[in-house]
Amino acid sequence: MISLSSVFWREAWKYGERALRYCNHDAGHALAAVAVAAAALGWDARLLDGLSHADLEALIGVPQTYPPPPVQLPDGPVRGKLPWIEAQHPDCALLIFPAGTNPAVDYCALRSVLASKFSSLRWLGKPNSLSREHVCWNVIYETAEAIKKPPTGERFSINPFRRSALISQNLYKDFTVREVVRKRRSAVDMDRVHVMERNTFYQILLHCLPSGELGHREEGEEIKKQGKQCALPFRVLTWDAECAMRPEFEWERPDGCPDGLPLYRLARGDCQELAKQLSCHQDIASDGCFSLGMVARFEPVLREKGAWMYPRLFWETGVLGQVLYLEAHAVGISATGIGCYFDDAGPRHKRYGVSESLPFHGGRPMVDKRIMSLPAYPGPGIDA
Repeated sequence: MISLSSVFWREAWKYGERALRYCNHDAGHALAAVAVAAAALGWDARLLDGLSHADLEALIGVPQTYPPPPVQLPDGPVRGKLPWIEAQHPDCALLIFPAGTNPAVDYCALRSVLASKFSSLRWLGKPNSLSREHVCWNVIYETAEAIKKPPTGERFSINPFRRSALISQNLYKDFTVREVVRKRRSAVDMDRVHVMERNTFYQILLHCLPSGELGHREEGEEIKKQGKQCALPFRVLTWDAECAMRPEFEWERPDGCPDGLPLYRLARGDCQELAKQLSCHQDIASDGCFSLGMVARFEPVLREKGAWMYPRLFWETGVLGQVLYLEAHAVGISATGIGCYFDDAGPRHKRYGVSESLPFHGGRPMVDKRIMSLPAYPGPGIDA
């Protein structure tokens, strides 16, 4: 088992109340990273999403390591020495198992062990202090409390593995998985001139389909919808994909689009300035060769399943973002995600009728060789 947890303060010191979203994006990146690493070694990974927040606290043991938060949180942001701010927040636990097997998980028995055995374990070690002073953004901790997952009675199951469709292996550089993973960085600037081949863009998007390759589509047949997450690394998640978009657009298939790729042209035009506007007016959004947004079924999911699905929607975008990062590096370019949000009155809602969306951009990065080279080795007998 592998468990993941977040320290909200690691994001909140810089981003304020938006930190909760970014922590959950990062949790999604980490879930995808574990799934890819496991698969490269012949293993599989799956969320143990039948565990409640209380179960995860018992498993990880974090309540032992920090003073508890105050019973009554302040009404607004408060500055001071608040060590409880640095506490670990349990996110999730994963089961790692040999690929192709179907392990049984008895959640009732697991909870019994957590209650009887783990509660008596003693935490060894003391976490390093991150800051002398803190800011309590009350909305982070009020939301974190509201979205704690209760026991929900899920059964553990594994989706069948399904590959992503491949147009041509020649669209990728000759990198190993290890090389692509270690190249994964966020670009900070784009060259504004690189043009991506159409099939390369289609190939990247094919690897963004959670259900993987759904088979050949006959002429006139409706494209099969994405549902169960069977492809890597999406298969680590236990719920069906929650992407969405409203129907009042052109909905035209672009030229040369593969049968199994549900890609449509919604509107035609120069979107460079719009991309920049939707990404908090950052130039990098309009300087790359593609720009996209991740759109989820937001309020309907929370109504149907409960508030505890809120972080999981961000995990899903984090998994998708990790795929886009790896795909970009695998074809020889770079990418960056921008955590920019507008409420319903913002430009994204006016243009597309959506509010919760994560912008993501790919292109040829501007590279400063001075920060990529290593100093020359001084030779034996000399302290480096």
